[in-house]
Amino acid sequence: MLLLVFSCKKSPYPAGLVQNELVVLAEITAGQPLKIPVSKSIQVGNGGIISFDKVTTANVIVSPPGGTPITCLLNSSSFYAGDPASVYTSRHAPAYNTRYRLQVQDPVSGTVTAETTIPSRVRIFGFDTSSTFRGGLPVLAVRVSFNDPPDSVNQYVFEALKQLMRVRHLFTYQGKTYNYDTPKGYTLYQMIQGQPGVSLRRDTVATDTLLRLMVYTGDKNTDNAKVSTLDSPFERIFLPDRVFNGRAYTETFYVDKTYFTAASNQGPGRVLLMVKSASPELYNYLFWYEQYKSSIESLPPDQLYSPPGNIKNGLGIFGGSSMRRWVYYFDPLY
Repeated sequence: MLLLVFSCKKSPYPAGLVQNELVVLAEITAGQPLKIPVSKSIQVGNGGIISFDKVTTANVIVSPPGGTPITCLLNSSSFYAGDPASVYTSRHAPAYNTRYRLQVQDPVSGTVTAETTIPSRVRIFGFDTSSTFRGGLPVLAVRVSFNDPPDSVNQYVFEALKQLMRVRHLFTYQGKTYNYDTPKGYTLYQMIQGQPGVSLRRDTVATDTLLRLMVYTGDKNTDNAKVSTLDSPFERIFLPDRVFNGRAYTETFYVDKTYFTAASNQGPGRVLLMVKSASPELYNYLFWYEQYKSSIESLPPDQLYSPPGNIKNGLGIFGGSSMRRWVYYFDPLY
């Protein structure tokens, strides 16, 4: 998932030029169902401040070359209720080494298009983790060995997230499962508790709330070395294959363990470790954000601006990736 933050920010554009611009921030991943977040920009007052609204009237189509266009429908599930954008989804999963075209058409904000290519599969042949310290900070060292394809330029992204989980209490009565945490379920359980076969059980459900975990690297071949010193924390590690194209490579990155276990005001969750091969436009867009973050303290606000994307007649990014993911549980799922 792209995980970019929508917020009010200073606009580099003259007043009025970003009114009702369609904004797409979408990363499509091989083997994962399509998810296209869509919003529109709204200029607030004359100060160049931009806000974002959901778009619920769009027609969203993703097309493979020569294949049947895929229509993504507005997903009204409560899972996406807290998202700052409307989310259009399809069960269709993109394929490796395939180019896709996006068209988003809205009767108010117009039509935007973009294209991206899903890279080949990330071929991992070694993976291990260990707990250690970096600058006195407890971290998880992640060592990944992979084979780089020789017939293409590849750009890799390493990242870590904490995905919050929701704990549900369920029970079964007369062959039907009920949720104890709802008023209806609670009332029924009070009436039938103690009957044979009726007992509460716990279940955990992943939510759409994700916390980005800071990562570190000591690898001078990463593009992070262009942003700041390698002692700094990063949101992602960026590794192009220019020095190892077509060969095996091992990357070690370190994940801050501060949020591995839940804080007092936070529910339980799971840690996601990811290695991605990113399309050029996605890689460049995310790397712009890494530089933007590091520049906040050194540049005046009117010199900070959103990175250039590939959405024609709109704002944002439509990027492709292939991904390998590992899931770790450090919280007790009580």
